Amino acid sequence: MHQPAPAVVPPAPSAPPPRPGPQAVPRITLRNYQMPPRKKPAPRLSPVTFTLLITAPAVIGAALLRSRSGSRSR
Repeated sequence: MHQPAPAVVPPAPSAPPPRPGPQAVPRITLRNYQMPPRKKPAPRLSPVTFTLLITAPAVIGAALLRSRSGSRSR
C-alpha cells in the first residue's frame, strides 16, 4: 500500500545577514603646512650690468680708434 509521505522538515532559519554598520573611516592627520624646498636660482647679472659689460668695451674701443684716426689725417 501507500507509505505515508515523509514529513517535510523546513530548514532551520539561518541567521539574518549582518546589517551594514558604519564603515571605518580612515583618519586623516593634519600637519603644519611646509613650503616645498626650492632650488636657489643661479646667480645672474642684472640686465643693466649685462648691458654695460657688453657695450662699455665697444664704446671705449670706438672712442680710442676715432681719436687716433682723426689725428693722422691732419
